[in-house]
Amino acid sequence: MGIKQQKKFSKREYHLYSLALLIILLGWIGIVNYLSDKFFFRLDFSPNQAYTLSQSTKQILKDLKEPVLIQAYFTNDLPPVIKDQVNQVVDLLEEYRIYGKGKVRVEIIDPTNKPELREELEGRGIMPVPFQVRGASELSLREGFMALEIQYLDKRQPFPNVVSMPDFEYSISSAILKISGEKPVTIALLSGEGMPDPNRDLKSLREIVEKQYQFKTVSADEGGPIPEDVNVLLVIGPNRVSEREKYELDQYLMKGGKIVFLLDGTEVAEEYLVAFPREDGLDDLLESYGVKRNHDLVMDVVNERVATRQGSFQMVQDYPLWVKVNIPLLKELGIAEKHQIINQLDSVVLPWPSSVEISGKNPEVKSYELLKTSPKSWTQAGGQFVLEPSRLPKPIPIEGMGEKVRGLAYLLEGKFKSFYLGKEKPQLEKNGEDKTGEKKPEPAEQENTARVDQSPETSLLVVGNSRFIKEDYANIGNSNLNFVLNTIDWMTLGGKLIGVRARVSTEHPFDQNLTFTKVLFARITGPLLAPIAIVIFGLVRMQIRRRQKKAGSRAGKGAGQ
Repeated sequence: MGIKQQKKFSKREYHLYSLALLIILLGWIGIVNYLSDKFFFRLDFSPNQAYTLSQSTKQILKDLKEPVLIQAYFTNDLPPVIKDQVNQVVDLLEEYRIYGKGKVRVEIIDPTNKPELREELEGRGIMPVPFQVRGASELSLREGFMALEIQYLDKRQPFPNVVSMPDFEYSISSAILKISGEKPVTIALLSGEGMPDPNRDLKSLREIVEKQYQFKTVSADEGGPIPEDVNVLLVIGPNRVSEREKYELDQYLMKGGKIVFLLDGTEVAEEYLVAFPREDGLDDLLESYGVKRNHDLVMDVVNERVATRQGSFQMVQDYPLWVKVNIPLLKELGIAEKHQIINQLDSVVLPWPSSVEISGKNPEVKSYELLKTSPKSWTQAGGQFVLEPSRLPKPIPIEGMGEKVRGLAYLLEGKFKSFYLGKEKPQLEKNGEDKTGEKKPEPAEQENTARVDQSPETSLLVVGNSRFIKEDYANIGNSNLNFVLNTIDWMTLGGKLIGVRARVSTEHPFDQNLTFTKVLFARITGPLLAPIAIVIFGLVRMQIRRRQKKAGSRAGKGAGQ
């Protein structure tokens, strides 16, 4: 009985065999490189896939009608830390180029030694950014370019410092969407008694809105209509809305305008920790559209913690009147509304909110309960409310007052009937008299304007709170600003930017509870893991080959015998 012998290669044959394998390997590398340029993809395991472009951005690039030029101005000899951030930006810009499919061109330019280009850039607001460099014994101050500029036809949008942009993809994609739009989108804030100052009270909201839209304030207290170029109107925390102003709001909605109502059901005196029902005059208008805003205070076991002072001590404790709408928790409980506006939100914190519910007076419109409490919420109702944490009432099992899910924000969508259908047009305040007592004439544009009694398809949002979006409270919830911004995006652009805004890259430092020994171990072993793995693989491979040679040698000896 013979044993099959392994074929032995001569030295020349072995070299030819190795060369053939090398040529095949190089060929496959070339093919993979070609295909990767044609069919680009990247594996991204970071939270929210923050280092790859979102589907929303890809759709924005796909819809481009004319080419976009992105010129990145980066100094070559930046410090390693900054250079690493610049490289991440360059990687994302390469994705913009690839997914643009010929409609996005990217140029990387170093203007350091180009005086004429530097002068031209400075004229457009692009300046070198100062940064510190740590030397052997001291810190030195240097400067370099870390900017880019987007150009579409004759429009330009500069970004002087992209390294300091935590929301890089949103800023770039929204800028492309803005300058490539055929018609600008306008967001307006209704001004009047009790309304917030956009430059002080709504500073953060206004600055983000202005990146994508035109922003302005409008007034209806003079009897004039809401301008027709306003796409979304923000009505935030008014003290009182007159009948004439309500009429102008109604007619704006009837003409297809979209309204975001952020309304308080109570008047809160924070310095005295008491609150009273707030009558702003909008209840009957809202109920006719299909939503009822109550004048109560909602409390929830899922809430934000606040610092309170008791004597000379300061304590941090749960505060049920600052309700936290935890979207992931509501999803786990199976009670979250499935809507694009909130799908990717985290938590919205509403300080001293009032409940909102469907009125039943307009069943034809679709309603979406976007913000709601947990099943463990209860309310205060009456003429005076208690705000002091130690005196808050406990939940009681009374129908309508006990523990249950309560709505805090409703989105209505459909065709609305005018609140003033069959009614006379309200006159100006004091029977049309101005402050001097003289008869105030109707605005000229109102004389020939016919009243509209039913709207086309449009939408409105009602939230039982206005504080959550103001400057002092906007950051207590992870998604306070994003909730309103998502609503604006959905009402104007069909939600094109919602998927981008939720993907802001964040750093994830070590857990603060880790000991020094564990941190040191991670610092040392982390960079060595890959080399160690390669060495172990090589040793294992070498042992396998030795065993194969020994087995072959024994087989040859057995055959010879």
